Amino acid sequence: MPESNQQRLIWDWPTRLWHWLFAIAVVGAWITGQWGGFDWRQWHFWFGQSVVGLLIFRLVWGIVGPRHARFHHFITGPRRLWAYLRTLPERTAPESAGHSPLAALSVIAFLAVLTLQSVSGLFISDDILYEGPWFPAVSADTADWFSSIHHQLGWPIIVLIGLHILAILAYRYYKGYRLTSAMITGKKPNSRVPASASIPGSRSLLAVVVIVLVIVLTWWLLVVAPPEPAADLDFW
Repeated sequence: MPESNQQRLIWDWPTRLWHWLFAIAVVGAWITGQWGGFDWRQWHFWFGQSVVGLLIFRLVWGIVGPRHARFHHFITGPRRLWAYLRTLPERTAPESAGHSPLAALSVIAFLAVLTLQSVSGLFISDDILYEGPWFPAVSADTADWFSSIHHQLGWPIIVLIGLHILAILAYRYYKGYRLTSAMITGKKPNSRVPASASIPGSRSLLAVVVIVLVIVLTWWLLVVAPPEPAADLDFW
């Protein structure tokens, strides 16, 4: 195979799987929350609970995962970010092997906003049929505060998703970077990334252990640990 057609492994499979499951869960939660009404409310809870588990996994994997998945590898200071922004208009600027400094900001924004959205959803009630699992643990005023946050973040989340899609399209058609295919295959062409940037593997055994532990932790957090609801209230 010619050197130009060969590819290097950049994204491990747990990160790739997380990316697509996270996208499905977030979009599903947004659609069912904004337009679903009561008929889709249970689906909204299921999508939201999935987001909680996926966030926990990403936070852990950002510490113990392969190089390009780790936060300390792609989160940079303002100087490197500014240097990268100056190269954006250049169509032939070198491609970042993993997350670019600008993409790192996107990752942090997504994780921060979705964490706040997910946590707030644990403490809210619709005052009719459903309550979040931790709703009984807070006062009515606190629950109202969380509810306000939860509802106000709906449209900022879709704005972030839209910006993410626009960035992917801009990189694809202006710079020729196939970011979506790389997040599917995990690989980028040799011509675009150096050999030193590739990863030897996905740490599969560690990933399976982390996934199992996160599933158990999420189940405990959402089902076992929450306080019992008041006897005169319905609880999902």
